[in-house]
Amino acid sequence: MAKAEAMHIFFALNDSYSRHCCTAMVSILENNGCTPIHFHLLTNGISDDNRHKLGQLTSHYANASIDVRVIDNDIFDSLPVSINYISRQTYYRYAIAELYPDLDKAIYLDCDIVVKGSLSGLWATNLDGCLCAGVRDLWIDNIHYKPEIGFSLDELYINAGVLLLNLELMRQECTFAALCQTTLRPPCNIRFQDQDAINIVCRGRIKGLPAIYNFTSEDLLRHPDAADGAIIVHYTGERKPWGRKRCSNALKQLYFDYLGLTPYRQSAIRRLASNAAWKLGKPFRKRIAGPQPLRIALLIDEFFGGAGTAYGGYGFLARYYIAKYLPCDDIQIDVLLGLNRHSSRRKAIKTRVDDVDVYRLPGRRHAARWLKKRNYDLYFSIELTTSFLKYERSKDKRLLLWVQDPRPWEEWLEIETVKLFPESCYWNTEVYELVHKLYEEHRVRFVTQGHFLIEKAKRLYRLHPDTPMMFLPNPVDIDPHFDVRNYKKKDHIIFIGRIESVKRGWLFCEIAKRMPEYQFFMLGQSFREKAQNDSIMEKYRHGIANLHFVGHVEGEEKAKYIKDAKILVNTSIHEALPVTFLEALAYGTLLVSCRNPEGLTEKFGIYTGPVLGDGFDNVHIFVNAIKSLMSDDERRKSLSVAGYEYVKRTHNVPDFIRNTRALLREEAAKRSLPR
Repeated sequence: MAKAEAMHIFFALNDSYSRHCCTAMVSILENNGCTPIHFHLLTNGISDDNRHKLGQLTSHYANASIDVRVIDNDIFDSLPVSINYISRQTYYRYAIAELYPDLDKAIYLDCDIVVKGSLSGLWATNLDGCLCAGVRDLWIDNIHYKPEIGFSLDELYINAGVLLLNLELMRQECTFAALCQTTLRPPCNIRFQDQDAINIVCRGRIKGLPAIYNFTSEDLLRHPDAADGAIIVHYTGERKPWGRKRCSNALKQLYFDYLGLTPYRQSAIRRLASNAAWKLGKPFRKRIAGPQPLRIALLIDEFFGGAGTAYGGYGFLARYYIAKYLPCDDIQIDVLLGLNRHSSRRKAIKTRVDDVDVYRLPGRRHAARWLKKRNYDLYFSIELTTSFLKYERSKDKRLLLWVQDPRPWEEWLEIETVKLFPESCYWNTEVYELVHKLYEEHRVRFVTQGHFLIEKAKRLYRLHPDTPMMFLPNPVDIDPHFDVRNYKKKDHIIFIGRIESVKRGWLFCEIAKRMPEYQFFMLGQSFREKAQNDSIMEKYRHGIANLHFVGHVEGEEKAKYIKDAKILVNTSIHEALPVTFLEALAYGTLLVSCRNPEGLTEKFGIYTGPVLGDGFDNVHIFVNAIKSLMSDDERRKSLSVAGYEYVKRTHNVPDFIRNTRALLREEAAKRSLPR
């Protein structure tokens, strides 16, 4: 995967605005986790305490760096300050091109903003010879101010709180000197000091940006329905979320959500707690009374055989990675499997599996009371499959939804082309509408195991196109003793998965019949609709000498089959990003499949192209792909090493633990401040 281009983001501040600047920076880092961010803080001075707090971000966010530059105020002392809630530091943006001669491009942001989406679109904007880019100032438009400075009513005048700067061109055209001169000796009476100067000097050389990149208080007032799509929320005007005067901005809670993730959180809590204007409920007071482990409810419908559940990818991830690696001194995880089928049952059924409490909730008449008593800090779900979260009555509880396999209706139409034994459709409108409702209430955060799943999830849950989804790769254990370059593999080909209709295991058997020179091993068993699935596979269990039905295996036994094999064949009509793909690559085993999630099959094996229906007429495509890999040992070994290195780099367990624990803590903390 190509490394994302680093962004250079500038703020101008004095010491008193350090907390707000830190909040803005955290909001950026939370929503741009895959991009290196270099923050440049232009200031007249920051206290040691504030420097320390700001510096903590670099240890918490691996993609962040911070450069603090103290500016000589003598240069700007002569420039007028005529707006009472704006400091002289606002002029520092004039000098960015001169202060940083090695940079060609930069984003400038005011400190009174929060970012709730990716800035990659803004950063990638082609300036097309313009000095800068910005968003039309709707308030300036509405007060008909522009004619006072010689602009026509329809001429572009931008709000200067968010700027994409063409630093190279600004240096060439001596823009810094022009801005200072225009501020000191404006061509007309100006009322909005630096913003007017920027618009006047850059007039005709400014590229307009969509309002999502500078969604001001006026935008919110005029277009409230567009708020969900905003990427940069700008608290324009004198009344700020943190001020003594009441802020009427309906998005002010976003500021407190991100403030709660900063090193300023505790001081902010003390300040709010002493302010009579804030009424803090019991859960909030309890949270600041003393350290308590975070209580995380993992919502899942299977736990890989635990508590009598099925064996599947979600359950494997839940049991052997989330429940195994994430609990620690400050994180407690309970597994919730859904409602008990008996609506009259008052108590949950509790099972202890691998040192984790697994619950089957009471019947629907008692579920709300049980959840209230448990009082979880956060719900965490792997592709939410049940709707019992509707029984959670508290409006401050959030959901961290890990998008693993979203299935819009067109996916089901493909699956239903299988006629030999059709897969049962578990489309669940109630679940999808529940997620949409939480999304509209700003109570859900999305992360995903694959970039290719993002658009599917947006369609399934009816999300805004700009809804951010952080990349959180599935983890895979890497055997430190496995030597991918020298391990002597056998002429073995494997299948791993549930023996169910959607997996089309019969195709693997048909491939084995046509390739007697290789040994084929089918790892897995039937669970759902077992009788029907077993009846289809029964005819393949006898008479094919090179086909071996291994059944369900785990641990070292499973690892040995994967190590020895040269190829994993996947014949499913539908897949997201199977854990089995990653497990195979972790042992240098290549892929042959009619699915190509995240491009992995074509990178580390052979992608056959889509195969719909029962697939019998396309068995030869799989056979030819296998022959191609098995006959070119040099190519196979090269791809084996590349696949192993990819998994080691992208899907390693240490990164998963660190990143996911941080996510859980951050999301749980968001319910600590008043909404």
